[in-house]
Amino acid sequence: MKDIKFETGSLVCLGIEAAVMILLPIIVMIIWKKKTGAKLKPIIIGAVTFFLFAIILKTVPAYFLFAADNPAAKAINNNIWLYYVTAGILAGIFEETGRYTAFRTVLKNNTDKVTSISYGIGHGGFESIYLAYSILIMFVMGIMINSGNIDQITNGLEGEQLETALTQLRDYSQITFSMSLLGIWERISTIMLHISLSIIVFKAAHDKKYLILYPAAILIHVLADFSVVLTRLFPAVVFEVIIFIFSAVLLILVYRYVYKNNQNNTQ
Repeated sequence: MKDIKFETGSLVCLGIEAAVMILLPIIVMIIWKKKTGAKLKPIIIGAVTFFLFAIILKTVPAYFLFAADNPAAKAINNNIWLYYVTAGILAGIFEETGRYTAFRTVLKNNTDKVTSISYGIGHGGFESIYLAYSILIMFVMGIMINSGNIDQITNGLEGEQLETALTQLRDYSQITFSMSLLGIWERISTIMLHISLSIIVFKAAHDKKYLILYPAAILIHVLADFSVVLTRLFPAVVFEVIIFIFSAVLLILVYRYVYKNNQNNTQ
């Protein structure tokens, strides 16, 4: 454990990455609200729905499929392809169902199409801030480790849990500026993806003729999450470029053929 040390550069990178990941959705929200006069309610609902469906409710099946001691979990954890497929399906079902449920219930009277993008900003923005919080925790842990207090961090951990924690700490202690940039770049791609999916599900929720867009959104989400497996085939920078192009093209197409054709044209 004594071999773990956070260099000043690594701590700075962690701090910068966390700060940008927090500020990015806030800036997007301010610009969008100023441009359209959008209400805060859909943004807040998007954030709350992500927390409820993606963090709280999803943990139940995720535990049995990934962490529990059963044949299914063992099979999934021993096959990287099956692992990413399962993780993608869980995320797709819970997050897109969360969107659909929100649009059909608490936002059922918010038929203005700007609601779809506002919700997407809240959904993707909360995820960005949530991940930034995890990075800030690592930042604090780095300072503690450099102060010789690593035992306080690993206290109570043993065996596989201890090894996993130490591996994560080593990885974060070696973070570079380019790695932080990739992390920020990924958030931009992800927020674009969340906005696109929100537009798609909004259409499905408010127009029965397009209900098929709901399962389509789940499929797109699954494919996007499963694409992480490409990091085992390509360098991280190549993967991030691919995801950015995919997210940008999807947003352009969805904005042009779904968002602009919505019946309510307040925006």
